[in-house]
Formats: sequence, C-alpha cells, structure tokens
Amino acid sequence: MARGALLLLVYLFVGAPAAAKEEIRLPSPSTAHKGSFEPEAYRVKWYLRPPSPRGSSVKPEAKWDPPASAGAGEPARGIHVEPGMLFLRKSLFPGAILPEGTRLAGHGFPAPRRFITRAAADAVPFSSDQLDTILRMFRIPRGSSKADQVAATLRTCEEASPEPHACATSQQAAAAFAASALGTGEPRAVVTVVHGEEEAAAGARYVVAPNGVARIGGGAAGVVPCHPMPYPYIVHYCHRPAGVEALRVELTAAGAGATAVAMCHADTTSWDAGYFRMLNATRGEEICHLMPLNYVLWLPAAANLQGTYSRKPGSTRD
Repeated sequence: MARGALLLLVYLFVGAPAAAKEEIRLPSPSTAHKGSFEPEAYRVKWYLRPPSPRGSSVKPEAKWDPPASAGAGEPARGIHVEPGMLFLRKSLFPGAILPEGTRLAGHGFPAPRRFITRAAADAVPFSSDQLDTILRMFRIPRGSSKADQVAATLRTCEEASPEPHACATSQQAAAAFAASALGTGEPRAVVTVVHGEEEAAAGARYVVAPNGVARIGGGAAGVVPCHPMPYPYIVHYCHRPAGVEALRVELTAAGAGATAVAMCHADTTSWDAGYFRMLNATRGEEICHLMPLNYVLWLPAAANLQGTYSRKPGSTRD
C-alpha cells in the first residue's frame, strides 16, 4: 500500500511482549506539580456540564459553518471542546472545511506516560477513597489543578451510568472490557492516523476528501469508544453507547492529511443545552465528534474494514 494511502489504522490487541514491559516512574518533586494535565478534547458525558477546571480556556470553534448571527456557535460556560472536534452530522460531506486550528495530534495531545502491563496498573490505587494516597504517590499537591483533575477523573469513573462502562488503566483492561461489551473474543481497535511527518501547516485547514466518509461500525453490533482522561498516566473511559454510528473520515490539507475516526450520536435529546447553543442546532439533531490522538475505538471482530492493515499499538503516523 502506498505511503499516505492508508484507509484506517487498525491493530489486533495481542498484548505487549515481555521485553516491552515498563513501569511508571514517579515524577520528581521539581516538576510534578507544574501546570495541569491536558484537558480532554471534549467531555465524556454529554448530558453533564461540570464546572470548568481552573485555568482552562473554552474554545468556541465547534461549528463547521459560519454562525447565522452574532453569538451563535458559542459554547456555554464550563463546556470545553477543542476546535473541529464537535459538529453536526449534516455538516460532514465531501468538501466540508474543518475550523482553523483543528488538530488531531501533536500540540495539545501529548503522549502521556502509561502502564504497559495490566499487573503493573492494577498494583496502583485507583479510587476516590484513596485520593490522598494517589496524590502522594505522584507527588501532586492537594488543592492544585492536577489534584482537581485526578479527583474529577476518579469521580467520573465511579459514577453510575445507564450504559456499560469501565475505566481502563491498561491496554489489556480496555481490550477485556471491549470484548465483554461487544460479545466478541477478539475486538479490533481503531485509531485516527495523521499521514506524513507533521499535521497541516499553520493556516492550512483540513478538508473532507471526495468519497471521504464511510461507515465502519455501529447499530446492533455496537462499538466501544475509549476516551483518555486527565491523569498522571493513561486512563481510558470506555463505554458502549446506544444509537451511535462509527465513521472513517478522510481529510486532506496542504502537505498533510489524516484518516480520522468519528462517532455520530443519533439521539441527542438528553444532551446538555450548551452543546446545541454551541452548534446553533436543534435538540435531538445528530451530532458527531472526531476521535483524536489517544482516543481508541473498539469494533467487533467481524467488522468490515477493507483496505486496512495491522500496526503496533501506540503508532499514530503513517
């Protein structure tokens, strides 16, 4: 397959070889508490609108078409969405232009430290009851932005939900949950790929390619998207939402391109009103979101993904 012609990045999870085992190194006191963990590209739960983390900036470029009037397309207070990540399904068509500043990898999506083995991840406390122990272990001061993010992640993971969900602290745990939720022994993990060495140059904007939108999953077979959470190491919030469709979206730009994964929600009647104001949309309209670097979509083993080939976990570029 020619370089840059990849249709979708897929890997079958088979576990890391023994030689690749890696433990988390605790941060040094001089750097452990600086700043905050990178925020998510968007919130995990659309029907909730928690307070905005201290020091975070809300970016309004979510709508792909110019607002119809002054004030339209602006997000509600406390809702964080990275540019280009959230959009109406009817806006996704060949030739559609993503907002300036849309990034799928690179700046704003650093690769955090992670556990490689499930045994190593399971040996570390992960519950609100052990928050003080966790903060001490990673040398995070109480009352800091990072401490607030750690506490918020633990609360989100522990909250009840009407859909199957789990917070996975290892690739093995994510694969095991996906297999259980999808009823398959070998789920396939799909991630967004950026073609070339860098993303679109400053000022260049992604455009949906001709024939660039294809369905890859959803419906009765189900899908399991996994969202990275702000935490000292990789934690994925994995869930099996109802009424969703997974898409492959081919994007082009000057000197760059990407094969992106998108999720579309057919029923948005329970979503927070702020998202409809942000998109200048009507409650219940189908809304989609891209899945940038560090987001993973799990599909049933029988998913039809023609033109794909296997790659090692963690790779993001063609």
